[in-house]
Amino acid sequence: MPNSERTIEIPQANTPPNSSSEPPNQPREHTPSPETSKDESVSVTVYEFIDSRELARRLTVPPSWIRDQVRARSEDPLPHVNLGKYVRFLWGSPALELWIRRRIVVGNTRRPGRTRRKEQI
Repeated sequence: MPNSERTIEIPQANTPPNSSSEPPNQPREHTPSPETSKDESVSVTVYEFIDSRELARRLTVPPSWIRDQVRARSEDPLPHVNLGKYVRFLWGSPALELWIRRRIVVGNTRRPGRTRRKEQI
């Protein structure tokens, strides 16, 4: 089976170039060649295209949970790209990072005064 991981370049406006000391899994920016005039300079960020199995592996969840989060009936669907019948995710994209950050729980989510088990009478 061929490797399903691909990269895609997405142009961004007015972003400073990244340093070359970034970790390899981080998005990297493409700088225009010297032949390009200064007026035509465009910054392009490269993201990794991954499928639901790979995203599930990276988030350590079952692939079925990822598929459930993509469905339209989901309360807050996972940001994804539809390529016909195929669904792909842009690893490292700001949209995916924001989706993950919205799920960070800080503190205890238990309501005060709630007991763990029924008390014996």
